[in-house]
Amino acid sequence: MDYTTLSIKDSVQIINQGALIIDVREKHEYEQAHLEGAILVPLSDISAEKINKLNPENKDIIIHCRSGKRSKVAASILIGQNYQGKVYEIGDGIIGWIESNQSVISEQEN
Repeated sequence: MDYTTLSIKDSVQIINQGALIIDVREKHEYEQAHLEGAILVPLSDISAEKINKLNPENKDIIIHCRSGKRSKVAASILIGQNYQGKVYEIGDGIIGWIESNQSVISEQEN
């Protein structure tokens, strides 16, 4: 089993189909802007065991980071730990997401 890198358009489709969104950036990055419904699991904390606990229904997961580098590492870690669910990652990260005019949530005060 391997992970699949998706375009922003395909990522939107997978998310709309109910995929669980995993944000592997750090907390301060997440607070600046994140995808609606995303669960923060920093790359340093990622494991198949943790994702299984967060995803007992074994939904497809879609991982993202800032630019696509950490999400690929996270996806590889999960595959390497024999994670059994379907793993996608957003190739252009949240940067590409925002550049494609997709909505984000911000927890910071202006």
